[in-house]
Formats: sequence, C-alpha cells, structure tokens
Amino acid sequence: MKRPKKGEYAPFHEMYLKVLPKRLAALTLLRRTFRETQQLLKYVPEAIGDYTYAPRKWTIKQTLMHLIDFERVFSFRLLSFMRADRIALPGFNQDFWMEEVDVSNRTIPDLLKEWKLVRENTIYLLRQCTEKQSAFVGTASGWKVTPRALFFIIIGHHIHHLNILREKYLTEEAFRAFPSEPVGAKDSRAEPVEDAPALPGNSDDVPSVDA
Repeated sequence: MKRPKKGEYAPFHEMYLKVLPKRLAALTLLRRTFRETQQLLKYVPEAIGDYTYAPRKWTIKQTLMHLIDFERVFSFRLLSFMRADRIALPGFNQDFWMEEVDVSNRTIPDLLKEWKLVRENTIYLLRQCTEKQSAFVGTASGWKVTPRALFFIIIGHHIHHLNILREKYLTEEAFRAFPSEPVGAKDSRAEPVEDAPALPGNSDDVPSVDA
C-alpha cells in the first residue's frame, strides 16, 4: 500500500505522518507498534496506570483508552471509504469523549486486551483493502481523506503517544511516586497480535513505496 500524498488527509494529521519510519509497510508497523507497547508496559506497576505528569493531563490508563477510541473511530472511517461510501462522516472531540471515560476499575492488562481486539480488526481491514480502495476519497470531519491515509494516521498517532509515554510518563519520578512491586513476567499484558489470515491479492508484508 502506497503512503498517502498531501491532500489525502487533514493538515493537522501531518504531525502523525511525520513520525512514521521510512519505507515500512502498514501491516509491519501495525504489528510492531503494538508489540512495542506491550513490552513497554509489561513490567509497569499497576498503580502507575493512574499517573499523570502534569495537572489536567490524562493518566496512562486514560491515554490507552483514548488510543482505543481513536483507532475504533478511524477504522470505521476507513471501512466506510473502502466501501466507497459518499456520506460525509462527523468528527469527534477527544476531550468530550474522555469526560465520559471511567477507567477507575480497569487495569493496564485489561485495556491492552481490548486494544488487541481493535488492532486485529484494523489488520483484517488492511489485508482486504485493495490499492484501488485505498485511494478512494471520502470526507470525514470536513476534510478529504483516503483509507490509506487513515491506516497510516492510526499508526502515526500510536507512535506519537508511545513516545509521550516513554518520555513523560514512565520516568524515574513516576516510579518514585508509585513504589509498588512490578508485575511478574507471568502477568501477561495482552497476548501478541497474531497475523490475520492472508487474503488473496494482498502483499503488504513487503516495504511500502513512499508516494
């Protein structure tokens, strides 16, 4: 699948596309980013899930829920446009959504398991998306966008928040604030995302070509 060109996505999503590794396929990146997130959070004490690095910033668990919500919304958009739907789709306000999120009784492993199911759905959609479907131009949140742009935005958005988790959340200060024992190796933080069964006519395992 080719990378999207300018004009295939809203300008404010450029920041997510800029953090993408060069010349790696969308399928490879969808798998790799989830594995990296699992490894990053594997031995994090559960209490740190409620840590935030500054006032009015989301906690780690809220951030995970946001990533799940974002991928669900964008996956619906790309499915709609893969099916050549001409109906314009609405935007969503992440802050309004977060006001209705309650993660007080959720754990990091639980959130990762939910996200794993969402990610597997995204991979299934990717595997059945033809090059022609990937270039269909739909409208979401008032901007023209293609399915291929949406796939890579999902990945870039994930990388963006993964970097923030590393740089601002999982710090020495956070571990001092929550000095609990780390979870053991047997406390699985969600099973690895398995390969979706290959569909005819798809070969996204090869490096993509920057368009």
